[in-house]
Amino acid sequence: MSIMRTAYRSFRDYRVHRMAERTLAAMDDAFLRDIGISRSEIGMVVRGLQRGQEDKAG
Repeated sequence: MSIMRTAYRSFRDYRVHRMAERTLAAMDDAFLRDIGISRSEIGMVVRGLQRGQEDKAG
């Protein structure tokens, strides 16, 4: 049962991150600048990484 729970949580987390990425990507550059991120940082921000930190996940 725990394998199914883990798989579900992984899928749910993926969906949440993907939705956040799409929401941020739909915003214009001026609004992104107002909230302190650039378009190229959207993926890092969604994954919770700080600027300049490498994504170790691959």
